[in-house]
Amino acid sequence: MKCLVCGGAMKTTVENYKYQSLPGVTLVNVRVDRCSACGESEVEIPRIEDLNKAVALAVISKHGRLNSAEIRFLRKSLGWSGADLARHMGAEPDTVSRWENNKQRIGPHTDRLLRLMVAVGQPVESYQLDSLEHISDKPEKLRLALHADASGWTAESAAA
Repeated sequence: MKCLVCGGAMKTTVENYKYQSLPGVTLVNVRVDRCSACGESEVEIPRIEDLNKAVALAVISKHGRLNSAEIRFLRKSLGWSGADLARHMGAEPDTVSRWENNKQRIGPHTDRLLRLMVAVGQPVESYQLDSLEHISDKPEKLRLALHADASGWTAESAAA
């Protein structure tokens, strides 16, 4: 294998590698190709989607409040832009920017909401995360009719 930068020969080793997507994360025993001429390196990260899911689950399991790099990593793991995250959380895009740039700490309730969104991973069929942006400030009485069948309970809106 030749170096893409200088054309020199690459040597393959197995080593620990600091994961650049999130500070404090080290990948153990990954393949690294390093050019002996210029020092350029290429890291082979197998099953990167699974890796990012594992990192995200570890982040949302920590006890301390999320920091700016973790918020950015979790947002990206959801596949959202800053504006998307703001919309889903009922926040302003500039607020999300301040969280991610360490200008403002994320509040405890918002921290929990972001962790829940990551834990769910994908919106569940019966409650889409997109519906969070449409929650009204006006109180509304809950009226449901629930029906049991062989597969479980089904809820539907009851007539007033």
